[in-house]
Amino acid sequence: MEIIKNPNFDFVGRAKYFIALSIVLILAGTAWVATGHLRYGVEFSGGTQLVLHFQNPPEIDRIRDAVTKVSPGAVIQTYGDVKANKVLVRIGEEAPESDLDAPARAVRQALADTYGTNPILESSSEIVGPIVGAELRQKAILLTVLGLLFQLIYIAWRFKGGAWGVGASVAGLHDVLIAVGVLAFLKYEITLNVIAALLTLVGYSVNDTIVIFDRARENLAHRRKDPLAKILNDSMNQTLTRTLISNGTTFLTVLGLFLFGGEVLRGFGLAMVVGIVVGTYSTLFIAVPIVNWWYGRQERAGAPAKAA
Repeated sequence: MEIIKNPNFDFVGRAKYFIALSIVLILAGTAWVATGHLRYGVEFSGGTQLVLHFQNPPEIDRIRDAVTKVSPGAVIQTYGDVKANKVLVRIGEEAPESDLDAPARAVRQALADTYGTNPILESSSEIVGPIVGAELRQKAILLTVLGLLFQLIYIAWRFKGGAWGVGASVAGLHDVLIAVGVLAFLKYEITLNVIAALLTLVGYSVNDTIVIFDRARENLAHRRKDPLAKILNDSMNQTLTRTLISNGTTFLTVLGLFLFGGEVLRGFGLAMVVGIVVGTYSTLFIAVPIVNWWYGRQERAGAPAKAA
């Protein structure tokens, strides 16, 4: 099956435009995050999170007035389907160790006193201390860094060249940074589900890259006299149909997860949707051009690249 018959695109030649676009997106996302727009879930920030199920459609303004009296600065928003009559209440204050349920109980009591005309049928709460939240943030960052590092080492060893490992790892890091920037810009929280999505993207992105690298290695062994840029371009064109089919079907799956997976999986789905799109073009316009630049620099320095 071929989506595009005999493609002959100059991916390496046009890579500079996509690299410039990526730099702009990463810098914009970093600046947005640095100015305090990145929102953490309760797992990372600490505090109490309640999901309240009301008997009738809730009035957010009245709920906010009641909750603010006992917990100023609480975040209140609808949860899931509007018809489900559920509200999410996030309290940033630390609960006393002797009574961890105190903040949640105070909120429920304030709503019963001030908004008793619409009783709470069911409530669930999640409590995380600030120390645990900070530790989870550090572990999430460490996991991502270690994943990229071990990926770099293995690919460099497997393909007998540091350029291949660096190209794949830089492309993976690129995907994670852009995905985090998009999540921050759209005001999605960084939760454990989102971290799972980002780690999944690191693995998925390198899988797509490895397919092209492997084809390039085969071509290098049989076409030693051809320029490296042409071999890399041919390798990407030869695997283009596979890339479009594989990534396209995965994109449709995660898009359905984002649209219909519910509130809990919304952040996970968005991270995967963005990551699949960005990961596809980072393989073609980031990872492979880095390999070309690396060996091209060696050739200009008088050390021709050797086919592993």
